[in-house]
Amino acid sequence: MRRYCRFPPTCVTNHTMERHPVADQIEKRMQELGIKPKRLALDAGVGPTYVRDLLSGHSREPKAGKLRQIAFALGCTLEDLMPTSESSGRESVRPVAVSKVMVRGDVQAGVWREAVEWPRSDWYAITAPADTAYPGMPRYGLLVRGESMNKIFPDGSVVVVINFCDLGRNPATGDLVVAIQRSTTTGEFEATVKAVQILDNGDAILWPQSTDPDFAVPIRVPRRDGAHDAGMPEIAIQALVVASYRPNPRVTF
Repeated sequence: MRRYCRFPPTCVTNHTMERHPVADQIEKRMQELGIKPKRLALDAGVGPTYVRDLLSGHSREPKAGKLRQIAFALGCTLEDLMPTSESSGRESVRPVAVSKVMVRGDVQAGVWREAVEWPRSDWYAITAPADTAYPGMPRYGLLVRGESMNKIFPDGSVVVVINFCDLGRNPATGDLVVAIQRSTTTGEFEATVKAVQILDNGDAILWPQSTDPDFAVPIRVPRRDGAHDAGMPEIAIQALVVASYRPNPRVTF
């Protein structure tokens, strides 16, 4: 568990400049958590001085995306940071409807790996924009491991998925999906993330999307009983990827 040290009142930013309306709530929540601007900026994946400039008034037109990252790092939503009344006369950032998604397992991108659902005590929530395309559908998150889908989902991404049985439709060409198969050696289920192409005869082709040529071989899933999956114990296309999230992106050199 991360431990923070409370900073003394002398470290609180000077308010001589006009600040954006969300700054008060951000500062209040920082004080409650006992974290400094630089620590919050690091947790939120924004520039090292971004929070400090926001609190000091040097950044008075912050982008909504950056504010959502800060809100997530503070354990709240952008709406929670908005003032109840707008006294400055300036249009504030329009809040975006969000919902919590539980990340409850991990999946290998592009190659088969034992399907792992973590113990419930290890599940954690992420805040994601409300899905207007599939309102009310049960969603869950999976942590992506591996490089064989790195054109779309770099290692460490979280994909948000909905099971096709809940959607009531079959996979379509262009969908990004979670596919599962039963291992011939262990009998356990294995899972992978791939892109789907549906052929004219109903067969499905599962394609990796990688910059690595070693991950270029697709998997053909024959059509079965009029459905676009092969059923079990062979291969089944289980879930549709409806969103993805990249926590704290970093650059490597």
